[in-house]
Amino acid sequence: MTMLLKNKILLCLLLLCLSDALFTDMGLKLRFIEEMNPLIRSIYEWHVAGYYAIKLVFPLALMIIHPRIRQKTWVHPALLLTVILYGAVNVYHVVWISMAFNHLAAHG
Repeated sequence: MTMLLKNKILLCLLLLCLSDALFTDMGLKLRFIEEMNPLIRSIYEWHVAGYYAIKLVFPLALMIIHPRIRQKTWVHPALLLTVILYGAVNVYHVVWISMAFNHLAAHG
């Protein structure tokens, strides 16, 4: 796999993590959802900026260390699986946001 494609996958992961954080933040502020992860919930309740920092630090750290670990055979499959999982989480977010707004529209 070319380095350009791997960099695009890493960028995609960062964007999916950011959109996950944004969707979750929106759902929490609108009281559509509750954060089920107790650690993330406590960070969010402590400070929203801390919540975003935690949500983004891992993909950013991976982008930094990727050049040193990219030759390991497990890195690429793990990265692809993570992108697929975050993609599924984002689809889930879009579904519940659509359902919540449809419910609000129907019941004012």
